Amino acid sequence: MQRKQWQFQGGMQIARIPSVPGLYAWYYRPLARDTRAISKTIASFLEVPGEIKTEIQMRYGIRLVSKSPVNVVYGAERESPIDVLNEVIDYAEQFLVDFLNSDAAYSFTRPIYIGIAKDLYTRVYTQHYLSLDAMWDDNSSVSKYLNLFPHATVQSTMDKLNLYHSFALEARVRKIAPRDLMVHIFPTNSFPSDIGSDYDDPKLETASRRALEKLLQLVSDPICGRR
Repeated sequence: MQRKQWQFQGGMQIARIPSVPGLYAWYYRPLARDTRAISKTIASFLEVPGEIKTEIQMRYGIRLVSKSPVNVVYGAERESPIDVLNEVIDYAEQFLVDFLNSDAAYSFTRPIYIGIAKDLYTRVYTQHYLSLDAMWDDNSSVSKYLNLFPHATVQSTMDKLNLYHSFALEARVRKIAPRDLMVHIFPTNSFPSDIGSDYDDPKLETASRRALEKLLQLVSDPICGRR
């Protein structure tokens, strides 16, 4: 009996994903053993852009409002995530590269992105993989914008170019090449009948899809999910 394929990497493989409903999850698995490039990508996963807004209600309608940037630190020594990453590279560089390049990465790391697809082929290959590949074209509006503003965030790119949030845009802004992404799928026929079509615009989601998507975000906490 032929074993079913659940993992796909590279255009030739991803183009063979079946046209069936199911779950999908993208993971970072770099094919090139370039520690510097890998370090930059992982560093982008550890960043927490944004700010914290605090508002205190006072008497007579007065409010105290404060905004401050968010900084992530680890442990009692308050190390930054980048410092932690640099330590690993100093002491266990070969292990890090081998691990990320292995099939075990998806079992031990959070996905970059996770979602539901009424048609896995259309969603994963056409809407995600081919869209990302197109965004890497030098003449694409995203590439042109990132060339002018190399430190642009996903949000600023969305705002400037009037784009919806998508996995392809997340991956392009983080400079992840299509070849360095692996997708894991779980085909199923158990979705509700009103799961609806696959769109990036959350306003077009059905109630059942929205409920399942929210649960996936909470359970899996994808790096580039809808937080």
